[in-house]
Amino acid sequence: MRITSVEARPLGTPLDEPLRWGAMVVTSKGGIVVRVTTDEGLVGIGEAGFSSEYFPTVGPIINQQLAPMLVGQDPRDIGALWQQMLDATHMWGRRGIETYALSGIDIALWDLLGKISDQPVHRLLGSSKHTVRAYFAPSVKPVDQIVDEARRAVADGYTAMKLRVLGDIGEAVELVGSVRDAVGAGIDLGVDANMSYDRRGALQLARELEGLQVAWLEEPILARSLTQYADDHSWLADRVSLKLSGGESLLTRFEFIDLLTRRTFDILQPDATSVGGISEAKRVADMASTWNLSCIPHIACSSGTGIALAAGLHMILACENTPLIEVDAYGGPGWDGMLIDPLVVKDGYLSAQDAPGLGVELAPDADERFALSPDTARPSASGAPAAGAR
Repeated sequence: MRITSVEARPLGTPLDEPLRWGAMVVTSKGGIVVRVTTDEGLVGIGEAGFSSEYFPTVGPIINQQLAPMLVGQDPRDIGALWQQMLDATHMWGRRGIETYALSGIDIALWDLLGKISDQPVHRLLGSSKHTVRAYFAPSVKPVDQIVDEARRAVADGYTAMKLRVLGDIGEAVELVGSVRDAVGAGIDLGVDANMSYDRRGALQLARELEGLQVAWLEEPILARSLTQYADDHSWLADRVSLKLSGGESLLTRFEFIDLLTRRTFDILQPDATSVGGISEAKRVADMASTWNLSCIPHIACSSGTGIALAAGLHMILACENTPLIEVDAYGGPGWDGMLIDPLVVKDGYLSAQDAPGLGVELAPDADERFALSPDTARPSASGAPAAGAR
């Protein structure tokens, strides 16, 4: 069996209203969808990076740099292909946007291997469980809207959620306190601060949140280097009882080494679409396990294709230290017809599927209905009808 093509395309839909995820604001939901095709007609699908808006940089790396190198090779040799792609980017990045490209291909290769083997990916990785608790992740909105969304999430069966806060400590505490009052003490609340504070501000925020039964605080301190990232969050960890989490933007397992040796975070958050695919996300989770740390992978809410969610789920099901999975509160093209049988949270949990590979497939008309302009990766005139936030 040989690879005959590797192709990346941006697919998505426009939004009626922009969504804000910390510093990132998106006007469309979609992703860079990767297909790896073989000479026996099997196709594996993956997703590269956090958003379709990265296609102008990530797409050419996949289509023009990595694809020609992989054509003709055996797709079952995932480890060898992963290392080959990493080595090929050594002179012009290695741990930058090219790792997004590698990640999307790696996910597609795992999907393909599952189809070749007639097994779900989590079994190929070594299943540790068959279900995982989901947490609800709304965007940045006014307090009253988030409170309403939190109440609906609890009514739908969620027992955990993550709130996003920005800058103003008083507003952050008001949001978390209001949601805590609305949902009660039995719901786990995480808080994502999106690097909005210096370390003194982060310390003040963390001490305020300790009294609100917050389950974890996600990377609150602005950092421009890995050294500062580890130093300042380690400083904070030594001064509060609140669990800290981080690592969503780190690339490959090598950038996690200092966080482990210094025990900077209680929870590591690699993203399979950027850290190096399912292969590397699993390695990071296993590294965390050796230090008795949890791993709750980041799954970009800027996307909404459902492919990244499936990739994260299979990796999580193969690890013993992965208690939660992040779920976008607003759906997206994957649930609007782009995918056949997308994943659905039931009673607050996501469960394993027995279908081969990732268990999700692109609809036959996905390319036509959800096409985005390759130049901008924003909705083209022939794109799908607008899909509002849900």
